[in-house]
Amino acid sequence: MTIASDTFVPGSIVAASLAPRAVTGFDPLLRRLLAGPQLFVKLADGHWRPHGCQLGLASFFAFEDLLAPVARPL
Repeated sequence: MTIASDTFVPGSIVAASLAPRAVTGFDPLLRRLLAGPQLFVKLADGHWRPHGCQLGLASFFAFEDLLAPVARPL
């Protein structure tokens, strides 16, 4: 098992899916909406938030919650 380290700088945007454990507490409809690939932006405190927060989601995620993050241009 390899442990990924977060080498992204604040403001970076990545495409990734959320790990199932990251959304277990959400409403079933919201879980389905978050199940596929999403864009996430890294915050200054190191957490990740869905880019644009189109859903008004107030949750933040740890880097470990992102599956196969791939950098996207700003």
